[in-house]
Amino acid sequence: MKTRFIIALYLFTFLTQAQSNFSTQEIEINTLLKGTLITPATPDTSNTLVILIAGSGPTNRNGNQPGMPTNCYKFLGQSLAEKGISFFSYDKRIIAQVIQKTMDEKTLRFDDMVTDAKAVLQHFTSQKKYSKIVLIGHSEGSLVGMLAAPYGADAFISLAGAGRAADAILIEQLTRNKPEQKGALRQCLDALKATGKWTCDVAIPGMESVFRPTVLPYLCSWFVHNPANIIRELRMPVLIINGDKDLQVPVEDAALLKAAKPDAVYAIIPNMNHVLKNTPEEQANRQSYNDGKLPIEPQLTEVIMDFIKKL
Repeated sequence: MKTRFIIALYLFTFLTQAQSNFSTQEIEINTLLKGTLITPATPDTSNTLVILIAGSGPTNRNGNQPGMPTNCYKFLGQSLAEKGISFFSYDKRIIAQVIQKTMDEKTLRFDDMVTDAKAVLQHFTSQKKYSKIVLIGHSEGSLVGMLAAPYGADAFISLAGAGRAADAILIEQLTRNKPEQKGALRQCLDALKATGKWTCDVAIPGMESVFRPTVLPYLCSWFVHNPANIIRELRMPVLIINGDKDLQVPVEDAALLKAAKPDAVYAIIPNMNHVLKNTPEEQANRQSYNDGKLPIEPQLTEVIMDFIKKL
């Protein structure tokens, strides 16, 4: 009985100490943007805040989408907080719009996400609470972050970010099994960018859902941005990270960003996939998109911390 009591007391003490490493706070930037601020119990001497911009789709502050619980942003925030770094991540505006029943697909624009990232930056820079603010853009959020970073960030991190314009990536994805169609689809997208209308008669599986009429304005607003050109113009420290098991953004995209920004710090993390998990095998890689308990790759935190310490 005494042994059980000691073990129970030890576990309670351990859990209490673990929970006290950081605190969380709900932050409302505006009616469309809400997120979680994770504050370490003992902040790092750099007094740094990391702000994370989510990737594509209806992604929330924890890195989850309907039917795809990964908790990758939540785990990243907690791991940084345990090392003394404050962390903020927020739900994309589309989540609030769905809840408020105001979401209208045909009105969506890529630059709305840039506007939101700027609003988040403005919220924290106006507080004058942090000595450094580092912006991390994950996946599609990398391009958003590049465009927003000059409006208040002290450094920028591209995490699994594309190095090519979105139309080039779509062509590659849609014609993976029909490479002979690349030229025709390229002509279709060039016409779309020039006219804003879809007049293509190329038959590729999945193409109709991608280029449905209500989403065309969003695609056109996205296609005009080339990540390599934008990252080249950043006048701040930059870190480029990719995992070599990323099924969505290959390391070649990270290399394109590095070529455009030669002075950037560059890190390819072995066995890390797109949702920041360690998955050496392809089956485990795909399964990790539905595993909200699997922790993130520890080396990711170390790479980010090393970058922050040198700012």
